[in-house]
Amino acid sequence: MKKLAATLAAIILSAGSVAPAFADDNKDMLKNTAMLPVRLAAVTAGMAVGIPVAIMRSASNHVIDYTNDMADKIGGHDSFPPVAMASVLSVPFGLIAGTADGVYYGGKNAISSGYEKPFSTASFSLDSEYK
Repeated sequence: MKKLAATLAAIILSAGSVAPAFADDNKDMLKNTAMLPVRLAAVTAGMAVGIPVAIMRSASNHVIDYTNDMADKIGGHDSFPPVAMASVLSVPFGLIAGTADGVYYGGKNAISSGYEKPFSTASFSLDSEYK
């Protein structure tokens, strides 16, 4: 526990020492220094909430797309039997591909949007366009 606390303190101090170096004047430096803990909390919350949200959104999109594509190849996605037969393969593959996409895009959104606009819907992958 002490090692974790020391590591986190070192990360915060090192990030805090670099961020004000880019400031133009004292107001920007003060704002960047004060916003650093908020931004770190926003990125952490975005990772904890945004990644599962992105996984669910991406997995559902992949499953639907794969099911419709496979069902069209064996009889059309408008009738039940081709959709049922296609879902045997499309659901597992859609879940695997959706999980991979969700982890990538959820983490990307949490880091980029969470730092620029802390606690925004984009940082939690809740925007209408989350990629």
